[in-house]
Amino acid sequence: MFNNLTIYAEIDNSELIKEVSILFGVTIGLLLIVMILLILMIFFRNKKTWWTINRKSHVTVLTSSEKRMLSSLLSEAIIKLSESKIGALVTIERNMSLSQFIDLGIKIDSEVTPQLLQAIFLKESPLHDGAVIIRLGRIQCASTYFPLTNKKISSQYGSRHRAALGISEMTDSVSVVVSETTGQVSIARDGKFLQIENLNNLVRTLFDEMASTKEMTNQMQ
Repeated sequence: MFNNLTIYAEIDNSELIKEVSILFGVTIGLLLIVMILLILMIFFRNKKTWWTINRKSHVTVLTSSEKRMLSSLLSEAIIKLSESKIGALVTIERNMSLSQFIDLGIKIDSEVTPQLLQAIFLKESPLHDGAVIIRLGRIQCASTYFPLTNKKISSQYGSRHRAALGISEMTDSVSVVVSETTGQVSIARDGKFLQIENLNNLVRTLFDEMASTKEMTNQMQ
């Protein structure tokens, strides 16, 4: 009788171990599936974010009318800053992303208005040092910093000019600089400065810097 009970007990233990093993295997399998799904969700979300940032980082996404409006708003702000001899550095993202520098600055993500740009660069403003970055016709950040150029340039140029030249050497961005000493307006592009002698031409110059060849041709006709 005891032998029979022992046999039954062994059978029950064997079945229990088998059921526990199956349950454990199913649990591990479900956990692996959940982990894989989470990894895929994170991957595709990051990929979507990366794609969105890079797809939208190009100034070519803007229409001609949007570029003209942006040029006009920037020009109005720059002229007033120049007249008041308020130093400023505004960088327009073109085809190459400036995300790493946007992340270093103070996020704003606001429409471009002359009043806001003037307020940012007032000496009393905590954001007046560094650069403003414009992406897709919006002010993305203020008070960000660029690597300075290693080129030997005139002593009349300060750190803003060296930063503008530095970012123009690294990317295809366009930077507008206002000298706080003279009020002189310069544009940095491709490692070179373009001095704006007549501020009445600033709107056209900014548009040309952002526009495609086709848009420039249409503008001239």
